Amino acid sequence: MAKLITVLMSVYNSDLYLSDAINSILKQSFTNFEFIIINDGSNDNSLSIIKHFKAKDSRIILINQENQGLTKSLNNGIKIAKGEYIARQDADDISMPDRFLNFIDFINDKNHTDIYSTPAYIINETNEVKKTIPNYFRRNGFNERLLSYYNSMVHGTLIIKSHILKNNLYNESFHFSQDFELYHRLMSIGYNISFDKNNISYKLRMHGGSISTNNKKEQIQLYKSIFISNNKKYYKASLLNRVYFRIIDVVFFIKEKLR
Repeated sequence: MAKLITVLMSVYNSDLYLSDAINSILKQSFTNFEFIIINDGSNDNSLSIIKHFKAKDSRIILINQENQGLTKSLNNGIKIAKGEYIARQDADDISMPDRFLNFIDFINDKNHTDIYSTPAYIINETNEVKKTIPNYFRRNGFNERLLSYYNSMVHGTLIIKSHILKNNLYNESFHFSQDFELYHRLMSIGYNISFDKNNISYKLRMHGGSISTNNKKEQIQLYKSIFISNNKKYYKASLLNRVYFRIIDVVFFIKEKLR
């Protein structure tokens, strides 16, 4: 029997792109999933859109709640998830049609996969692909140790064993960078990250209303705290450090090629 995947999406005032995000999951070539959608107190048309899709597809499970923020909302969904794996999806992004099928093929080829991630396309408001992230060297020479310099894993691409997340929920003191905090916490207790460089599984939308473009000051402070709490050096955003990071990426790329 095919493995059950729980897809987890939190929604807050995302009606502009929400239909595309939901459709990208419902039209997956791998069909054995449940789709938990948390409406986190939206005051636009998001709830109506979710209800429209739910009426047509029984795989959708709707949690309608007062606004609690992304981190708490994700934890609420994790607690009721029934899948063997939990996959993230953001309400303004798009999953590629074979995202989950390629994931299943990947884990069937590996002896052990705790945490799974992939590269992604950056798209704009009109779905135009602008670039692929992380950069060529990092995605082709990915190593967990690279996360000691900066976060290049796209939260929306995350697929993780359900029992790991249920036993290690997102840290609710992190309103931002909750994914990066989670990665470091899980790595510190022995879980491994598998990066599937061959499966560009996701389209990450950049627009003026996205979380990544707002609340920069708090984001930076929380991001910095992750390095400090893990006894790692925090590198400020600067041209010099960007050059240094690229050198590090190339070094790990070369090491991977020589293996």
